[in-house]
Amino acid sequence: MRQEPEQSGQSRLIASLLAGAIAIAVNTALLEGADAIGFTTARGGLLRLLKDLAAQIAPDVNLADTWNNVLAPATTGDLFRNGFHIVVGLLMALFYAYVLESALPGKPLVKGLIYAALVWLLNACVVLPAIGEGIAGLRFLGVPGMIGFAAIHTVFFVLLAVLYARFRAMPHSI
Repeated sequence: MRQEPEQSGQSRLIASLLAGAIAIAVNTALLEGADAIGFTTARGGLLRLLKDLAAQIAPDVNLADTWNNVLAPATTGDLFRNGFHIVVGLLMALFYAYVLESALPGKPLVKGLIYAALVWLLNACVVLPAIGEGIAGLRFLGVPGMIGFAAIHTVFFVLLAVLYARFRAMPHSI
């Protein structure tokens, strides 16, 4: 692992949050654009998986009424879904900055492509099948939707890696 002095540029925290915020904004705009033209992509799979797991666990921890009457309904609105999307994007940016960036080979573009492939595989082989959508969402998306989702997904990770490298190289100003 390579260690860079924090004084050489923006801190990892600032750089990752800035890069993550921009990348998730672009990702959200692309997904919204796809929705606006009627192009179906995989959306909200992780949230659906977590909600399904929470619904299964709630009775075991005596929270069934709370889950069914308060928490589950609160997770259905656009505000919650968009907030969840943003938080997950920022967490992925932090994970990249603090764990993956120094461990992945190559320039930022290559690092972003590798990160995109790893997360896409996890989503395609674990998350989407677990919520009944099949491998890579094939059951509902079809090939065009799978390709569109992969492309929009890849833009997020490549933009994250490239912007993170640029922000890290900028003089520390905050």
